[in-house]
Amino acid sequence: MIKWYGAFKIEENTKEKYIFPDEQRADIIVKIREGDYSVLPFDDENIVFEGELKDRSTLISTAIEVAKREMKEKLGDDYILIENLNTYDDLISTINLLNERLLEWDRIAEIKGKDMRSGEMLKKEIETLEKLKEDIADEIDDLSNVLCPNLAFLVGPIIAARLIASAGGLRRLANLPASTIQVLGAEEAFFRHLKSGAKCPKHGIIFRVPWVRNSPKKLRGKIARALAAKIAIAAKIDYYKGDFIGDKLKEEMEKRVEEIRK
Repeated sequence: MIKWYGAFKIEENTKEKYIFPDEQRADIIVKIREGDYSVLPFDDENIVFEGELKDRSTLISTAIEVAKREMKEKLGDDYILIENLNTYDDLISTINLLNERLLEWDRIAEIKGKDMRSGEMLKKEIETLEKLKEDIADEIDDLSNVLCPNLAFLVGPIIAARLIASAGGLRRLANLPASTIQVLGAEEAFFRHLKSGAKCPKHGIIFRVPWVRNSPKKLRGKIARALAAKIAIAAKIDYYKGDFIGDKLKEEMEKRVEEIRK
């Protein structure tokens, strides 16, 4: 058994203790929490807790260090990409809402026979937001091409970002099976299927990819499965910083789509 500050191994004629070094304590704790016991010097896991330490300052400093590392991991490049995507989606919703309001001002201006000051100001603000949306889209393109070049090349930067966001990060996406990737973004429909026997969704976010969206309805499920398999490969290569094979994956996918559509 293990404490945050060290571990003990007790056998019939043997007692061993291992107190984590101060400078390595946070690293060791993070690895143990992930199930990696190789950081311990014992041959097995026959370990028990050592008694509580009287000095709590070490506990506090260690907890702070672990929290900092976890926050740093969460604030990685994929987190920045996800926040850009959320901003992009918020801008789309805001612009659509304001455009509806602008229509009302246009009707008033038509009836009054003159431009309304509030309507003109609103129009300028919408134009500003449209420019901001384009800038955020460019940022998403740049981040996607750096973080996940294979995935971005295969399905496009925006859809790549949506897949990463839906999975909860690139690492999680890389560890998902193709069958799960296929229905990412369609969780509600999938759980309805599990709960009430409703029809199982054939695709989620990847429906937006032209290969799926522009195919006959009866073929979309098969194409979505093939695409999900390619996405799984691309995500793994991107997460583990492998070579760029996006062009090869895309070419293989195009051939597969042609075969399915025949």
